[in-house]
Amino acid sequence: MYISIIIPAYNEETRIRKTLNNVIDYLNQKEYSSEIIVVSDGSVDNTKLIVQSFQDKYQNLVFIEYFPNKGKGFAVKQGMAIAKGRFRLFMDADYAVPIEYMTTFLSLINYNYDIVIGSRGLKQSQIEAHQPFIRESAAKIFGLIQRVILRLPIIDTQCGFKLFTKEAAEFLFPKITFDCAYFDAELLYIAYHNKMQIGEIGVRWRHDGETRLPIGIKRTAEIIKKLFYIKASKYTELEDGSHADC
Repeated sequence: MYISIIIPAYNEETRIRKTLNNVIDYLNQKEYSSEIIVVSDGSVDNTKLIVQSFQDKYQNLVFIEYFPNKGKGFAVKQGMAIAKGRFRLFMDADYAVPIEYMTTFLSLINYNYDIVIGSRGLKQSQIEAHQPFIRESAAKIFGLIQRVILRLPIIDTQCGFKLFTKEAAEFLFPKITFDCAYFDAELLYIAYHNKMQIGEIGVRWRHDGETRLPIGIKRTAEIIKKLFYIKASKYTELEDGSHADC
């Protein structure tokens, strides 16, 4: 298997159809082998039925689900655990970044990168539809605080379009302790401190208005607490097998 694409999904009945249509059309034009793994993170809408309706169109479509909802980080980790690809991409179900960027990412990862990540914060990035002002401002503040605390030389850790080699994925994902949407920062921190080569590429990105992440003073305080947890962690396996509180 050449490429595995993992798509975490939580109540995505209004968005997953477009995403699967675009991803499948793209993959069907390629000669290499591929698979799509959709992970339903406790969905209680029609996500399952919609995904299963694509299995005649694309043979290597895997659907897994569990209950209750556990978080995006947990979902991506489950998909990575069963992926078979030499390269493994996870992308958001809202199709914020077009699948065509995978061509560029694959060409770059073959030049000694372990990970290639999409970024909304570089000069070559194109934001076609911005988030609301307050949410976008909060994201920029989070990025600044994160760089100060973690000393991580990455502009945008949270863009949901990241490609890994098989070896990088198998090393990193078992070490993640966060189940929530901020697992990306932990993952990249582990990668950076294990001297993995990370390429950050500007992408075309579109906000669709259906975000699931809350904002506010309480949430900001929780995030800062998580960042200090990441910095303090040694990333050895937890003795009791538990996950960090998200």
